[in-house]
Amino acid sequence: MLLLGIFLVTGILAGIFFNYRYWTGPAEKPVPPEETGATLTITRFEHTAMKDGETHWTLKADSAKLFSENRKAGLHHVETEFFTDDGERIRMRADKGEMDMTAKNIRAWNHVVVTHPEYRLTTETLNYHYDSRIMIIDAPLEIAGDGMLFRADSGYFEMDSQTARFEGNVEGWFNETILP
Repeated sequence: MLLLGIFLVTGILAGIFFNYRYWTGPAEKPVPPEETGATLTITRFEHTAMKDGETHWTLKADSAKLFSENRKAGLHHVETEFFTDDGERIRMRADKGEMDMTAKNIRAWNHVVVTHPEYRLTTETLNYHYDSRIMIIDAPLEIAGDGMLFRADSGYFEMDSQTARFEGNVEGWFNETILP
């Protein structure tokens, strides 16, 4: 009976392991550094920015090309999670990106999507400045949320104060009455 239990547990664990490997698939092999001019290429790159013991953001990418001469990382399939002072999490995804390893600034482009608990922003380029904690969007953007939609040519979002400013051809639609 004990042997049957051991074989059963071993079989379940092996099934979980193989199922996990099947669904995650093998990591893509990065382009060798000598073909890109990079000092180093990494698959499944992760980086966390902390200040005074608090996590400001975590970044993950399918692959990264690290350039030691200018302390930058070229990123492919980027996912970043920003942490605000009031505990909210703001997520950003993009096809491409670049991180300044010294200043901890992030630039993202190609299908940029920012998800906030109350809305979703889409654009083609976004620049995040670590010291000021501001996202600058210098391309047309669209923000959709529950009962509202905004479009503008550019804008920025201050994470600490939770304020946004839009510029150029600003349009907005609301589905419900704002005032009682």
